[in-house]
Amino acid sequence: MDNNKGTLDNILGILGLVSLVAIVYHAFKSINSDTDTSVISDDALKAIQEDPKATEKIREAVDDYHDNGEWNETKLESIL
Repeated sequence: MDNNKGTLDNILGILGLVSLVAIVYHAFKSINSDTDTSVISDDALKAIQEDPKATEKIREAVDDYHDNGEWNETKLESIL
């Protein structure tokens, strides 16, 4: 009976270790994913690089969006 208990403990220990390794691997994989987070669009970045004053215009458009909850597309198109 002690031999069976020892074998069961070994099997449970191995399963626990495999589970722990799988959890750590999954956590590392999700942290190390190849996702990009863009805070600014490519068009806006290009507009800012070409015209530094566009920064103020874009900031105004964002502020208007925060106040109204809607984008002024005509204003954005004129900036970008």
